[in-house]
Amino acid sequence: MLNLQEEKAKYMFSMKLDIRWSDMDEMRHVNNAVYLTYFEQARVYYFQEACAWNWKEIGVILASAHVDYLRPVVFPNPTFAYVRTSRIGTKSFQLDYLITSIVNDVEELTTTGYTTMVLFDYDTNKSVAIPDFLRARIEGYERSMDNG
Repeated sequence: MLNLQEEKAKYMFSMKLDIRWSDMDEMRHVNNAVYLTYFEQARVYYFQEACAWNWKEIGVILASAHVDYLRPVVFPNPTFAYVRTSRIGTKSFQLDYLITSIVNDVEELTTTGYTTMVLFDYDTNKSVAIPDFLRARIEGYERSMDNG
C-alpha cells in the first residue's frame, strides 16, 4: 500500500483545487472527466512556478493521459493537486499527479495519474526539442526539493 506522506514528499508543487458544483455528477462526486481538467489546471500553475513558462514562445501539447481513480472526490472536502516532472526526454516530458482530499480531518489519496507533454511549434505544426534553458529550469526546480 502506498504511503501518502512518503509519496507527497516527492512533489515540490501543490495547490488547492476548487471543486465546483458543476464538477459533480448524479452520484454526488466529481465526474471522471473533470479530473483531466484538474490535471490541466495544476500543470499550468506548476509550469508557472517551476519554470516561468512563456506561452507566447514555447508551445506544448498533451500527447497522452492516464488516470487511476482510487476514491471519489466529494464537495465540500478540501482537495489538493500535486505535480512533478518525473522524466524529461528530447521532445517530451512526463508529469505525475496526485489528488488528495481531506475527509474527516484525514488527508486521503483519491487519484493518481500522469501525462506526456510534447513541445510543439504551432507555426510549423511540428514537435520540437526541449530547449536547454527550459530543461535546466525544470530540473533545477525539481532538484531544489532535495536541497530545501
